[in-house]
Amino acid sequence: MSFLFFKRLLANPIRVGYIVPSSPFLTRKTARRIDFSKPRIVVELGPGEGCHTRQIVRRMNPASRLILIELDAHFVEHLEKQFANDARVTVVHGDALHLPETLDSLGCADPDYIVSGIPFTIMERNLREQLLASIARAMGPESIFITYQFSRQLSEHGLFELKRSEHCLFNVPPLNLIELKKSVAVEE
Repeated sequence: MSFLFFKRLLANPIRVGYIVPSSPFLTRKTARRIDFSKPRIVVELGPGEGCHTRQIVRRMNPASRLILIELDAHFVEHLEKQFANDARVTVVHGDALHLPETLDSLGCADPDYIVSGIPFTIMERNLREQLLASIARAMGPESIFITYQFSRQLSEHGLFELKRSEHCLFNVPPLNLIELKKSVAVEE
């Protein structure tokens, strides 16, 4: 665990959401879910110090784009320094509640993938529902939402349809890696 992660965890444990960063096993497994056989637009919500981000960047092809949306100013500064020399990466200091508007302003509506470990299950219900609705609004018919969570609760949410789910034991704590598509009912 980095000193920055520890400081941010102490400053705002609910926002950080996890007591330790994701394991290399989970970050590799998550990044492998993204098909980079052609250029892709990938959005990562709440990248924190960037452990998943680094795995995604390693696999991206030169024409792909990665948009990082982070609420914590300290993590934003860290990410900007870390990826300053990679033109494929855009760091946005913003709130995922405004995801569709943020992506429109960047010319990236309907991303191919949205990746997030935001801890939805520990959020206040109204905030969680607003955030999930924002994610669903930002998704196109082919977009895939990849999330790693304590529970599989999101796989039963009305805004999404489960594509695939897998339990990842080699992480502290063990998490579920879930792939979701936008519900057909929401698209209509």
